Amino acid sequence: MKIGICYKDGSEEVACKLAENLERKFNIEFTSSINDLPNSLENVDIILAVGGDGTVIKCAKIVKDKVPLLGIKAGRLGFLSSYTFNDITRIADDIRYNCLIKEKRFFIEVKAKNESFFALNDVVFEKDIDGRMIEIEVVVSNGTPLWFFADGIIVSTPTGSTAYNLSAGGPVVHPNAETLQITPLLPHFLFNRGIVVPSNSVINIKTDIDANILLDGKLIGKLQEIEVKKSELNVTILRPKDHDFFMALKNRLGYGKRMI
Repeated sequence: MKIGICYKDGSEEVACKLAENLERKFNIEFTSSINDLPNSLENVDIILAVGGDGTVIKCAKIVKDKVPLLGIKAGRLGFLSSYTFNDITRIADDIRYNCLIKEKRFFIEVKAKNESFFALNDVVFEKDIDGRMIEIEVVVSNGTPLWFFADGIIVSTPTGSTAYNLSAGGPVVHPNAETLQITPLLPHFLFNRGIVVPSNSVINIKTDIDANILLDGKLIGKLQEIEVKKSELNVTILRPKDHDFFMALKNRLGYGKRMI
């Protein structure tokens, strides 16, 4: 078995130590930064992504469904990472004895003019920092138009439900759910809250002025209209067999913790 290790900037030392500890048990194919990853995928069975959720997402956009990813937390919350550097022995054992489960996470496809872009967490359609609130029309699968006077709109996958969507007051969604979440950003009317729709929905969003379009936090341009839908692309995230999503919510967000 050949294992690749990729890492975010600033985590090279951790990645190299990880490679040193694992090379006796496995064929370590490469240790590289995310920028070098596209040239290093051939004949690799698993990629260990060292960093936070941002690192896993960047790796996921490169490997897609070609190679499964196993996240090793070297960042903050780490919802996409089930291990830390201190779990080296367990990582080796779980890989060797196939004590891993596979989670398929889908991307969303964002059509902007004549181009398609892909996001694992979310797409954000929002006003400029110094601009006024914008009036946004949202149409879900040719249904009745919905109007929001807000700073913007987030469309998130289940994977992204614990990211910007959560900060904006959107719902936490189990990663295996087949849904998309539409969450207004700072809406002017209190009754404008988020809505959960089936993952096969086609969501059209537009406004009468140019709005910023961000995919997984990265600005791709300014447009007045986009279309969002579930992509056929997936990525496989590897987890230990005892992984518990609800325990992660408790430990990392304090959600559902008993207070007394």
